[in-house]
Amino acid sequence: MYRLILNQLIYTTLKVFNLEEQVVMLEKYKITSDELLFITIILLIQEGDVNPYINLYFSLPVSCRGNVRDILLSLQTKQVITKEYKIPPSGTKFIPEDITFNKNFIKSFYKGSFWIGKELFEIYPISTVVNGIEYKLRRISKKFDSLEDAYRAYGKAISWNPETHRNIMHLVQWGKENNYQFTTLDDFIVDNDWLNLQAMRDNSILDPDTVKML
Repeated sequence: MYRLILNQLIYTTLKVFNLEEQVVMLEKYKITSDELLFITIILLIQEGDVNPYINLYFSLPVSCRGNVRDILLSLQTKQVITKEYKIPPSGTKFIPEDITFNKNFIKSFYKGSFWIGKELFEIYPISTVVNGIEYKLRRISKKFDSLEDAYRAYGKAISWNPETHRNIMHLVQWGKENNYQFTTLDDFIVDNDWLNLQAMRDNSILDPDTVKML
């Protein structure tokens, strides 16, 4: 039973990643799927994410998920975790927030999950015309330093959930077809504006003559 739960956790985690990037990362760092799950859980904790999978993961018996100290030692050997991080001795308190990851690994990790942000960027309307004036909408520079930062923020906002992402894709498409007055992409991400889209679609609250989407 526990193994089934762990397999489901691993499957849920791996769904976030572009398959090609996932394989490259696993091969480059020689990490196992169990280690990738552990890494994902730790990063969720460090991001301050409230995710039910976190408690579920740590509630699993050690024989199922593996010994935390052994995983840490393995990841440090594989240069996923920095050498500066002091692995706590057996029997002492483990603090996930204290783990420091190799910057190159973190870059590779998030690159593998950027596909959801990229899909949002590609489906998002290019511009909108309001009262005869065109406004560009795919801008992110007011809130983020790069597209990659925007992709990461979007992933974090939806807890890297592919099902939530797919629903947002449908909502954006519906908004484009029904003349929803989109904000710029950075505001859309920061404000979780898909919630407004959801509410408007559910309640059919739109004035189709207000704006024109391109």
